[in-house]
Amino acid sequence: MKRFIIPILLAVILGYLCANYVLALYEENNTTNNIYFLQVGAYKNKESIDEFKNINNKITIKEDNKYYTYIGITSSSEEANYIKKLYKQNNIEVYIKEKSVNDISFLTKLKQYDILLKSRKTFDEINSVLETILATYEEEVLNSL
Repeated sequence: MKRFIIPILLAVILGYLCANYVLALYEENNTTNNIYFLQVGAYKNKESIDEFKNINNKITIKEDNKYYTYIGITSSSEEANYIKKLYKQNNIEVYIKEKSVNDISFLTKLKQYDILLKSRKTFDEINSVLETILATYEEEVLNSL
């Protein structure tokens, strides 16, 4: 009886450690992060997009047979709401759209850009940061699809 206790105990401990390791790998690979897209328009065709041609920091993405125009991306709902209010003061209606992105490199950079957004001072400074975020998203996420 004593001969079986130590091997069984070692098997249980080893099984537990292996299961924790596999679970950690699974969670790491399946981590999705919700981020906030600042949308200014949704259009049925590309010709209608000219409405916001005076805004430099924007990207247009085709999703579900529509074209959506975004002026920014942030990982913070507080920042998204602040930017929405700021654009509202400039007579531009912004909608916040929550989406999941799995690109870890982009998410890491987005968190750094959010630090810059929090230290915002002027509308132009915020737009400059948003333009950089959109360019990074386009380069790292959209071009890799």
